[in-house]
Amino acid sequence: KSLRENFNPTLVHETDVRNFDFTSVGKVDVVAGGPPCQPFSLGGLARAHEDSRDMFPEAIRAIHELRPEAFVFENVKGLLRKSFSDYFSYIVLRLTFPDQTIAKGMSWREHLNELRRIDYSRYKGLKYAVQYKLVNAVDYGIPQNRERVFIVGFRNDVSIDWKWPEETSERKTIAQTI
Repeated sequence: KSLRENFNPTLVHETDVRNFDFTSVGKVDVVAGGPPCQPFSLGGLARAHEDSRDMFPEAIRAIHELRPEAFVFENVKGLLRKSFSDYFSYIVLRLTFPDQTIAKGMSWREHLNELRRIDYSRYKGLKYAVQYKLVNAVDYGIPQNRERVFIVGFRNDVSIDWKWPEETSERKTIAQTI
């Protein structure tokens, strides 16, 4: 209701993302989102790709279909757990090479091995320069100790020398006032 009140209501799509045709929205410059964190949360069941709420495949499909100039996704710190390291590598590689879709009947681990063999510099298809970082909001002046993983990518034909924002020097002040 809030989105419809504040934006063009025809741009608001209230549906299951798994059933959404991203190409229906036309040209998009930036995709931003936060796939559900429960599959990776320290307080959750930690089932990652085996959790039906894992929407990273849909986020990757959005990049594949929309081909934006850039994207940014955020998720919980738990995404970087050692037990998820292969799956996190898979997410990053799928975002790097979104046109390299998984073949029917192939496991994500088999697909991961295929993706690891791709030479980025020689690859001619759609590709993104992808970076990720664990960020704590308190390091940027927010009065809350909130750690999140940010994944940022720029399409290879976009000339941007992007750097992570510098942390502010206010952490001690904020931490003392909390």
